Amino acid sequence: MNKVSNAFRKALNIMYKIIPLAIGIICYYPQYAVNGGSNYPLCDAFFSALKLYSGTIECDLNSSGLLQLARFMALAAALSILIGIFNKLQDIITMINVYMPSSTVVYGDSECAEHLYNDLPRHIRIRGGNRMIKHASRYVIMFSGDDSTLDFYNRNYDILAGKRVYLQLENISRQNIQDPTVSVFSPSENCARSYWKSYPVERSEKIAIIGFGSVGQDILSYGLQINLIDPQQHFEYHVYGDGRQFRREHISLGEMTPDSIVFHDDGITDYEKLRDFDRLIICGSESENLITVSRLMEFVPGCPALDVYAPGGDLMAKLFGNDRLRWFGRAEDIASAEVVLNEKCYEAARRQHEAYASKYGGVSWQELDSFKRYSNVSSSDFEFTIDRLIKKGVPAETIAELEHIRWCRYHYLNNWKYGEQRNDKMRIHNCLVPYSQLSEEEKQKDADAIRSRKKEQ
Repeated sequence: MNKVSNAFRKALNIMYKIIPLAIGIICYYPQYAVNGGSNYPLCDAFFSALKLYSGTIECDLNSSGLLQLARFMALAAALSILIGIFNKLQDIITMINVYMPSSTVVYGDSECAEHLYNDLPRHIRIRGGNRMIKHASRYVIMFSGDDSTLDFYNRNYDILAGKRVYLQLENISRQNIQDPTVSVFSPSENCARSYWKSYPVERSEKIAIIGFGSVGQDILSYGLQINLIDPQQHFEYHVYGDGRQFRREHISLGEMTPDSIVFHDDGITDYEKLRDFDRLIICGSESENLITVSRLMEFVPGCPALDVYAPGGDLMAKLFGNDRLRWFGRAEDIASAEVVLNEKCYEAARRQHEAYASKYGGVSWQELDSFKRYSNVSSSDFEFTIDRLIKKGVPAETIAELEHIRWCRYHYLNNWKYGEQRNDKMRIHNCLVPYSQLSEEEKQKDADAIRSRKKEQ
């Protein structure tokens, strides 16, 4: 049935384009055969009819209503033909781009998808639209809902299998994805990573996270893993928002020493106390944040600058100005090619693992399970902090201790615990101890990695 329907549509399309030509020949032929004295009236009628597609009527037939109709039909057909030629040229360009190294096809209906596409180099970027394009090097699927992203991936799995695929998923943990060719990212994770690198800490701080949805949760999780600058530091993270589900899912939050986490499940009950904080991070929805910022500016005189999650940003800037507000979470911050593809971080993680495996033994990068793979990614993320500490002249042994604390926190956030006998299946590890209790061999491994990093700079 579909074949018959497609054939019928093609026939109509062809007829639509040639009917003006037929009408033109019928109208012109008598003019040339009877009145024009032409030796080749049919040929002359044919060429005159062709000129209808440029909007031209020859001879003295301007008064012919049928010919006028044919002219308008011909112009419409000519426009359709030009559009078809343009689309074919676009297809040719797409085919050329597909075979370029690092060719990247972007699918999705969100603002972030559009921003990523515009941020990619012209010679490798392809906007997928409704077509499934084969043979590209990379595919980025970033619909606004997890269901849409997963449905698209499932429907096109045969084409995507074995390709480098990036899936935007807000509620599916990347730890569960075993295929090494599939990378999972979320806007909230990108937002948190971008925030702490844009506004890094310089000393111990008392931090308020106001609003505890996905953005607030990732701000806390990434802050715990990146904000490590001194073994004797003490950061206080105060969460204003319902954190009960987060605590149920993360049972080892008490292990984040020397820092502390305080949950205020009822939200802000005393605005006066917020004056004592070093930074206030507003992490609710845009509409909620608009109200929160207004109240904080009204009820907390002398409060620190407000860091506001504002994907739009413009409205608050127009209302409140920029003097006391810093924005994060905009599309240009969380959906750039550097942030979404995260190539430098993944490549650093792979090199780090391969160096460790060649020296101490272990499986290849491709054979790593997702937990260990992303453990290396977390470590390469921390290199942002390591590089800053190296520039400040912090000793390698101190940085190695901070890296061990980060490693422990990554495991604790994924519900691992200490045990004398390591058992990966039960999430038990014998190295989840203070740095001072590690064997000299383990300490040396961490210190060697930091010294190698120093040599690279």
